[in-house]
Amino acid sequence: MALNIGSLERINLAESVADVLRQSIINGKITAGTHLIENELSQQLNVSRGPLREAFRILEAEGLLESHPGRGVYVAQPSERFICESYSLRNLLEEEALKLAIQKRTDQDLIHLENALKDLFEAAKIGNQKGVLDLDIAFHRQIWKIADHQLITASLDEIIAHQKMYIAVQTNIFEDLLEGVSDHQIILESLRNKNEALGREVLKKHLQEAARMIMEYFHMNCQPDLRNLIKPQ
Repeated sequence: MALNIGSLERINLAESVADVLRQSIINGKITAGTHLIENELSQQLNVSRGPLREAFRILEAEGLLESHPGRGVYVAQPSERFICESYSLRNLLEEEALKLAIQKRTDQDLIHLENALKDLFEAAKIGNQKGVLDLDIAFHRQIWKIADHQLITASLDEIIAHQKMYIAVQTNIFEDLLEGVSDHQIILESLRNKNEALGREVLKKHLQEAARMIMEYFHMNCQPDLRNLIKPQ
């Protein structure tokens, strides 16, 4: 069967548009509650409405946008409850994945993780925020792959899809990117030394700190009505 190259190019364009919009939302150029008007955005980004609508669907799946029939597409208002619940659920699932990965990991798995961590640290050293975002997620996914539990992986993939904005926010506000991802080295050591207690402790701290930073960011940067919903811990 011949490849549909046009469709591939269309998907890549939609992902590029999604990247631009995602970054604009994260850095506050587009604020929560903003109505995204297709005609204006398609002209500003110099793309047709097809890729733009596909980009909207990508960001809606991540929880960044909300579609209201008859009203249009809006930047989602972040929910304190969703942030807390998604990170607590992710922690439970990742702890179990880490436990399984420690039991099953091979020397070759450790080499793959070391390479993934090296790439993550290199991106952090040069201040490549998007690279850090993608490689951070890739490092965690490598652990889930080693755990080899399909339902855990599927559940974590769904959570990560909705958390991508929050992970990007955290990456964006790190004063020191390298220090911000340093916990990953300890997680790797826990796998290497089969130290489940250390891995669980660091993973829990890592995700709790992520949730704290994100909550604080939205408390400081969201609209006044939203600040009333998001209270510091």
